[in-house]
Amino acid sequence: MASDVESLAVLEALMNEFFAPGTSNERKREIEGVLHNFSSQGGAWKHCLYFMSHSTNQYVCMYSLTTIETLITKQWLGLMWEERAQLKATLYQFSLEHHQSAPNFIRNKLVKLVVDIARLDWPHFYPDFFYNILQLIQAPDTTVLGLVFLQTASEELVCPWEDLSVSRKEELRRLLLAHIPQVFSILTGLLENVLQNQKHGVTATPPPSPTHGQPNSVSPVHTGSLLSSMLGSGRSTSGGLDSNSETICCLTLNALTHLFSWVPLSSYITSNLVAALFRLASVSQGVSQNENQNVGTLAMGAINEIMYKNCVPASCEDFLLNIFQHAMQLMQSLIHSGALEHVDGSFLEKLTEFLRLFVALHLHRLEESQKFSPVQEFLSLLFKYTFHTAREQFYRCLEVWSIFLDRMHNRGTPKERYQDACLLLVQEILMKMQFKHNRAELDELDDELLDDDEQTEWQHYLRRCIEIIAKVAELAPVEMYELVHDPWKEASTVYLHLERAVESHENIDNSRRLTVTDADECLRLHCLLRDLSSLTQAVGRMYPYFIGQAFSSRFPHAQQLVSRLSVMATYGTQQRLYHLQVSNPVLTTDLIEVHAQVLATLKAWCHWLAQLYTEVTTKPLYDHLVSDIVNSTVPLLTRRGEPSKLCHSAAHLLITLTGTVRPPQIWALQPVRDMYNMVTTLTHLLPEAQCLVQLALCNTLLLPSPGMTDQLWDVRHKLLANLTDSLTADFQRLGHSAQTPEQQARPIITSTLRLLGDLVKHMQSESSHSKKLLYSVIQGSIHQTLSMFPQYVQSPDVCEVILDFFLTAFAGLQQQLGATFTEQTVQTFLGVFTREHLAESLGQEGGAGTRVVEKFLQLLQLVMAEPSSRHAIPRCKTGIVWRSSCHFVAQVAILLPNICIACII
Repeated sequence: MASDVESLAVLEALMNEFFAPGTSNERKREIEGVLHNFSSQGGAWKHCLYFMSHSTNQYVCMYSLTTIETLITKQWLGLMWEERAQLKATLYQFSLEHHQSAPNFIRNKLVKLVVDIARLDWPHFYPDFFYNILQLIQAPDTTVLGLVFLQTASEELVCPWEDLSVSRKEELRRLLLAHIPQVFSILTGLLENVLQNQKHGVTATPPPSPTHGQPNSVSPVHTGSLLSSMLGSGRSTSGGLDSNSETICCLTLNALTHLFSWVPLSSYITSNLVAALFRLASVSQGVSQNENQNVGTLAMGAINEIMYKNCVPASCEDFLLNIFQHAMQLMQSLIHSGALEHVDGSFLEKLTEFLRLFVALHLHRLEESQKFSPVQEFLSLLFKYTFHTAREQFYRCLEVWSIFLDRMHNRGTPKERYQDACLLLVQEILMKMQFKHNRAELDELDDELLDDDEQTEWQHYLRRCIEIIAKVAELAPVEMYELVHDPWKEASTVYLHLERAVESHENIDNSRRLTVTDADECLRLHCLLRDLSSLTQAVGRMYPYFIGQAFSSRFPHAQQLVSRLSVMATYGTQQRLYHLQVSNPVLTTDLIEVHAQVLATLKAWCHWLAQLYTEVTTKPLYDHLVSDIVNSTVPLLTRRGEPSKLCHSAAHLLITLTGTVRPPQIWALQPVRDMYNMVTTLTHLLPEAQCLVQLALCNTLLLPSPGMTDQLWDVRHKLLANLTDSLTADFQRLGHSAQTPEQQARPIITSTLRLLGDLVKHMQSESSHSKKLLYSVIQGSIHQTLSMFPQYVQSPDVCEVILDFFLTAFAGLQQQLGATFTEQTVQTFLGVFTREHLAESLGQEGGAGTRVVEKFLQLLQLVMAEPSSRHAIPRCKTGIVWRSSCHFVAQVAILLPNICIACII
């Protein structure tokens, strides 16, 4: 005993020294070594039992428990029967004696060690393990300890370590499941006792029966019950639980949540237990003794664990109906009592998650049941809940609606069944996203800082709202059109008359100014323009429901909308209101945004315009709309000083017009002809916009127009040859001047080959006519690029661009390039990539040389994998190319095997 006393004193000193702030890392490592050596000794666990019993030092206790844990998990079966019995009894007794005084982390560690023993010994060598847990829970003094034991047993025995056999895992699960009815009965009693002892002295009453709310019975949403009365009057700060009751509730709910995660959905989970959970969910969400353990939140978490179960037998239909009725009562009381503003945010998260799970996994089951009817009432409550919550919960509620709408669409639910509810939802969303109706909330949204998705807070908000509008439009397009079109038309009417508020003075530059200067008037105009921009985006999302089979039946609506968009686009480009002098600079931003969104929406509706061409009777309308689009985009792209956002939108609209609509002989329009001549002078545009414009102009000549028997390929070739000559003029001059410094040549080569590569990619899925036409005008540039390659072989950046271009060219135009040029290309590259050059390239900094070799290997792979090229090249030449390629691959494999293996794979 003296030895244990001395050892304990030394251990306490070491532990205190280890955790002292002034102890060095070196000394800590020495102490760790001493402690490890001690715990590794045989019989060390017996000393640890003594240390636990005779020390109040928490560090000593945790060290002792950790040492014993190692023994249980690694050496348990090697102990004598008497030793195992001693350790088991001592740990259990220690937990009984110290569970109230010991810190929670020590209590929990003790409990886990006892459960670890049961994992190996129960039931054969530890028959009273679970009986002890049940007894602890039912004894008032040890209820807390018993609940900790129960949750730990559920966690450790149902999901045990991998060191157990499959049969032992199944045995443990089966043993636990046999006790579940008794466990749930005891836990239900605990919760009901807590509710009975509540400060309000409410007496528990039986929950509604599973058939409550059937015909000959009132709707569950309007049924008076204990729950309704509690929610209606018991939500003040004095309605919370006392500290002891709250602790018991939290532990019980945590245990239930884990049990629900694996217990099958059957008669185990009784209606009484569900009723108790929902009653607790109504208790003091805003008040808690423990900030991290809110009773209402934990109760909803437990309920959600039940709802996560997707595999529900038909026999559980009444059970689901019972849960639905309780949930409806809870929501009704929350909404009608005005308590949502005061409820804890974490509780609302759980409640919204319940709604999501219910709609996604279970609503269809109840909807198909003859016993269930009040979906409309559920949607009514969901609607009210959606628009009475804070922003984050509003987003989550929109996700619930999105799931509901997707389910309607996927299951083919008749739209008439829920159309009124969906349209009411959109009406409210439209009001919520407009400054005219909701300025106070919308002003709080940031519209400057970008998140990881490159969107502002405002853009996220608007996108979520418009997504729901688009989903409802899929179900009821005409009705949706009318809802969105009316406020959009009203705002656009004001916009189309803004020139009346413009004042200008002759002979004075920049003299045009907006006469709206009053602060209130500026604010009203600002709100109107913001709303017009938002509604225009919503209009843009509706085009899919006006094309295809629905084109003819919904033509009048679409014509009205697209014609007005066309007028707005032309008006915005002609009036240039964003260049006006304004008293508030935000109006300039608003005017730019409106015009940009109009162009973007026209881009979306180009799919409708493409179908319009097939209707013979609408050709005048088609020609007029195409002309308007050209006249509203070309000036924005050719005039200097236009906002880059508008140039970006105009470029995207133009490339969609030329790539999707493909108007016949659009090259005959004067603005397009002017752009052919100005294409090399558009350097004021940002690189992306400039590239889009170049591709759009090439589209006008490369892409065949639908429905035309004579595509005028000769006319196209002449115009395209002139256009590409203009675009590649600087590049062609490089071929005639070998003295151009690399610094000057590099940007020319890079920009030209990227443009030509984009053109090839653009035509990759087009007809052979388009590919032949493209090849005929860029053939010279391709040959020139090949001849220039040896000149720039020492420049990895240029080499990489050239190889990128050839990869694209062979992927898209290999048939047009032909076998002879293919052989010439491969031999040219093989002749340049000598062993010495390979070694030099692979040693360059930044990895550029390595990338060049990778791309050439990919090119070889592409060429040799194409059957047409192998058959087209004479056999003797194919053998030469093949042997040279194999020699090159062998050299790369020696210098850089990983790259070679990756390319082969």
